[in-house]
Amino acid sequence: MLYVKDLTIQADTFCVDALSFAVNAGEYFFLLGESGSGKSLILETIAGIRTPKIGSIFINDEEITHLAMDKRHVGMVFQSLALFPHRSVYENIAFPLKVRKVSREAIDNEVNAIAEQLQIGKLLDRRPGTLSGGEHQRVALARTLIMKPKVLLLDEPLSSLDILLKEEMLVLLKSLHSAGQTILHVTHDYH
Repeated sequence: MLYVKDLTIQADTFCVDALSFAVNAGEYFFLLGESGSGKSLILETIAGIRTPKIGSIFINDEEITHLAMDKRHVGMVFQSLALFPHRSVYENIAFPLKVRKVSREAIDNEVNAIAEQLQIGKLLDRRPGTLSGGEHQRVALARTLIMKPKVLLLDEPLSSLDILLKEEMLVLLKSLHSAGQTILHVTHDYH
């Protein structure tokens, strides 16, 4: 499904050198490493935010290394979550569909379906600044999943959550995996 071959990423004075790995379709794959070891750089490169110095990235035998971000079929939940503070939860989730000029009716259907799946329907009218950490995570995840990515990239999705919220998020991520979602999860936490 996802194959990274001989990937070298240069960022200022830091370099990830000749990295190769494969994540099979439907697999939940952890990439473990110390803080500052380049895990986020790897995700950003797979997502198309960064360009590798050398190497190749494939999804289902199609090379995506030089494709635009919106053509890669990859969704990323950033460590910072990157929600728009001035928009409602509904608008945050709908944003990727609006950019692609999806009809209003289809957007409503998709947003309501993903909100029900992630149990955030009651939050749709609220702004991100009024949400708990776990609610923030679910909204960011919903915004990513609404595009139905082939591969879901998670950058330290549990790092800012307390123990109860971590457990809730793990249950949610396991259910996505059980439903067949391919997940690449980077973390520094070896537990």
